[in-house]
Parts: sequence; structure tokens; C-alpha cells
Amino acid sequence: MKKIIAFIMLFTLASCSKFTLSKTIEDFKDNRWEQKDAKIFEFDVKEDMDANVAILFSHVEDPQYDGVPLKVTIKDPSGQEEEIAVMLRLKDASGKEYSDCVGDVCDLTTVIKEAMPLKKGKYIFTLQNSFSKHSYLPNILAVGVSLEMISH
Repeated sequence: MKKIIAFIMLFTLASCSKFTLSKTIEDFKDNRWEQKDAKIFEFDVKEDMDANVAILFSHVEDPQYDGVPLKVTIKDPSGQEEEIAVMLRLKDASGKEYSDCVGDVCDLTTVIKEAMPLKKGKYIFTLQNSFSKHSYLPNILAVGVSLEMISH
């Protein structure tokens, strides 16, 4: 009986395949992301599946802020839109960095939706910075969207 259960568990794990689609934009003049400059990412999903949706964010070391407020809009193939307010946390309450830094470049990945069902078709993700201290977000190097696809 134990062998049968082990075989079923192994088969279940082996039947799930994961792959990631990601797109990144690195075009930030003077490392500034203007509030009026929405970043748009398009993905063509080839088959129905679930995905973990993450925001990719690269910044200079010690960017002078602890969090980045974003407005994320997800438009599905039917044209329906979902808007999500996201706060990318760069540091915890004690000041410890969440970002992985190499030299003066730091990268952060934040999952904003887990196991989101995706239907076959085109998805459009729009990211808008909502930073309130300036009309721009300073010290940014790149921003992106990642879909970790899980098909069963």
C-alpha cells in the first residue's frame, strides 16, 4: 500500500510542469520612473493554466525609500480588467533588506497573485507607480512582470 501511495505522489509531482514567462523594462532616464509613465507588459498564454504572478523590481542600493506603491491593472483576453494596489516592501520594520543585492544593484521579486487561473489568450499587465513624495520614483533600474506557469 505504501508503494502505491508513493507512486501516486510521484506521478502527481511529475505531471505538473513549471515554466516562467517574464518581461522587464530597463528604460528609466536618470533612474527615475515618472508617475505618468505607465509600463505595459503583454503575454500571449498558449493554453489554459494557473500562474503565480510576480512583480520584478531592480533599484540602486539604499534607494532612500522602504516601499514602492504600485497600481497594477490586469486585462484578460475577454477585456475584463482587475486593478490591484500593491506595496513593494524593500525593508522590514528593523531595516533589513528584502532585496538581493550584488554591489550597488538590488533585485526584488514580489508575488502579487498565487495560482491565478489564466485562459488561453493575450494578457496585458499595466504598472503605474503611485509614489507620493515626488512626481517620479527615484533610483530605479528596472521593473517587470513574471508569470510562473503551472500546467497540470
